[in-house]
Amino acid sequence: MIDIINQVFQNNNFIYLEEVTFMKEFEQNTANKNKKTLLRNIFVNNYDEMYFVIETELDKNTLDEVISICAEVEKDSQVKKSYKSNWGVILITAIEGELTWQQRKRVMSIEENKFFCRKYVLWYNDEEKKKLEEICGKDYGSSNMSTILENYDLFKEFKINNNVGYDLLSRIFIKLPYLNLNSLETTDKTILDFIKIKLNNIHPELYRLLVEDNNSEIEDYVLLSDNENESINKKIEELLEGKK
Repeated sequence: MIDIINQVFQNNNFIYLEEVTFMKEFEQNTANKNKKTLLRNIFVNNYDEMYFVIETELDKNTLDEVISICAEVEKDSQVKKSYKSNWGVILITAIEGELTWQQRKRVMSIEENKFFCRKYVLWYNDEEKKKLEEICGKDYGSSNMSTILENYDLFKEFKINNNVGYDLLSRIFIKLPYLNLNSLETTDKTILDFIKIKLNNIHPELYRLLVEDNNSEIEDYVLLSDNENESINKKIEELLEGKK
């Protein structure tokens, strides 16, 4: 799972932050103390956002071990202040089956902790990871992942049959704050441009008449069915009755 998350970061213009003093020292301390919380990678981007990718197990010591990593960062002058101001930690943890109630409480405890940085827990099981690899086809670019999430058939399968690969992909988007579904295409057109297009579909003269504020002639170009005319006349009668 670490490899997949690394690819997601790299596909979103993050690069590895290397040669940081505290990383080497922390790795040595971790080996000596046999901790279960391991700092795997540090990613940064041109906006001075920094993310730690940490592999861990959800036990009673996890939060304390994460905070100890964060405390080391605060002491390291090699890490820019701007990074520390835009800092998130992604905790990746493998589980068996579904989260237990105890594990859910630990996830909440970690994510609600505000010391040093924002914290996100990404859990997964082997079946979810396998299905994720199948639906993504090893393409973890934002465009491909967004297209999959926006696929209505896959969403329907997720709701009805619990598509666990889709479920994990959704979780990744929730836990990695920089990920977003495909935004609407940008355009240079104004609202008047769109109005013109719509009106031209009805009659090429309508837009000109609208601009000239020629309401009387506009009515000549708008053809209504008998039912529409009847409905409009009924509304007018109701309005007139209301004024009496």
